[in-house]
Amino acid sequence: MGNGELPLTATLLGYYGVCPREAWLMGHALEPFPDHELLALGRLLQETTYPRERKEVQLPGMRLDLVPRSGQAMVVAEVKRGSGARRAHLLQLGYYLVRLRELGLEAVGELRYPRERKVERVVLTEELARQVEEAIRGLVQLLQEPKPPPVRRIAACSGCAYSEFCFAGEEAVEDA
Repeated sequence: MGNGELPLTATLLGYYGVCPREAWLMGHALEPFPDHELLALGRLLQETTYPRERKEVQLPGMRLDLVPRSGQAMVVAEVKRGSGARRAHLLQLGYYLVRLRELGLEAVGELRYPRERKVERVVLTEELARQVEEAIRGLVQLLQEPKPPPVRRIAACSGCAYSEFCFAGEEAVEDA
């Protein structure tokens, strides 16, 4: 899954699943406003939910929110504020599962949405692995572009930390 010098991470893959422009900006070290309210809420959620299970494991390109044990199976959990960007969450969690498998570790995943009181079990199927690989190829190609994709107003823009950056002086193209 090597990509040369590009900063490929599970987080970037998740951003790519929501908004390629956001992924390009983050991938080129253009950081969002750090005190953005929703970023702060996300950090607080990660720090305060599941306190008895909370562990953070860092591997190259991955920072796993939780790794609780369920019997003999390793369970990798990703904690999110809401399920609105479920496809992007699946790509991020799928990336973890693919990378762990490459390291010889079999794991199952969980998408956890504490505000919705929802936990979704995720197994690395051939289809999910294919989607992850396809997204990785798309992300690598995107990051090689000299400019970010054009601004497109999508539902996620209303809560995005890059919103002011994207819509300052540029004409937005509405998505259908």
